Amino acid sequence: MVGTTLREIRRSIERLASDDGEYNVVCARSGEQPVPVAGRRFATRPDAADAARATEQYRAALRRYDPQLPFYDPIVRQTQAGTEGQADGAPENTTTAQESQLSADRTHAGTTAGPLIGFCHDVSGAVFEALSSRDHERVERAIMDTYLAAAEATTDRNALCLVLLETIAAELDQYLTAAERTRLLRAAAANLSPVDPADDPVATSLAYLDSLSLIGTYGVTRESVAGTSENIWTVTLREYAIDGGERRFPTLPIGIDILRRTAPSTASLGVHEATALGDGDWQFVVTTDERTSGGLVCTRAQAEDR
Repeated sequence: MVGTTLREIRRSIERLASDDGEYNVVCARSGEQPVPVAGRRFATRPDAADAARATEQYRAALRRYDPQLPFYDPIVRQTQAGTEGQADGAPENTTTAQESQLSADRTHAGTTAGPLIGFCHDVSGAVFEALSSRDHERVERAIMDTYLAAAEATTDRNALCLVLLETIAAELDQYLTAAERTRLLRAAAANLSPVDPADDPVATSLAYLDSLSLIGTYGVTRESVAGTSENIWTVTLREYAIDGGERRFPTLPIGIDILRRTAPSTASLGVHEATALGDGDWQFVVTTDERTSGGLVCTRAQAEDR
């Protein structure tokens, strides 16, 4: 065991990784690189083998929260000299027939969608860790019951991670108070891989989410309120990948990513004045005004007059 939480396991893999290593970890059956080793390289076979074992541990832990997570058989592959093979001590292929069928049904998205799926699973895992540490068992059960029912009706298997985030946002909105949601999301943000605070956390976060294709295009303007430390951002999103209808705007992945890029000294952060502009298109305001904190998980919206 290299850790007990998703964050600890991911950090152990990050420590093993090398920028110019000649080994990586792939699925023995599909050749894909699963989260959390996607895009990572390792200097030695033993390091890569340790990363493969950590990958199995990470995905087993994440599957407790997301039963629809695809199954992989991680092995070590040498990326130079045209050779491939399993490293000494790498996990054996012990996938059961049932798991193989599940894997066939739950094909991982291609390289374009892969980072988005990884981000969605990271966010959902971080939220479930935060729920567990705060004894919100009733909320966890409600999320899983709703998600599993929704998953049965989802024909696009690659969209399941987005369905999970929408389900989490909706159930947290129903079962927790605004103050509880804010505290939970701050704890969940701390469970994600740390990043340096950004001078403009909103613009930085939107650029990152755009690179993942969670949003299509976006526009953002920032204003500072004279004589105060308050900042106001007006944001327009196009083609938001998470569907909450026109009355509910699931802000969870946006809110948690902005939070992890915001300096700890920022006492409050909120999303409000959300307006549905059309199918997957939104306009909303982010502010550091403590009087309008909240809305980082889910925001009620009014459709634009048309």
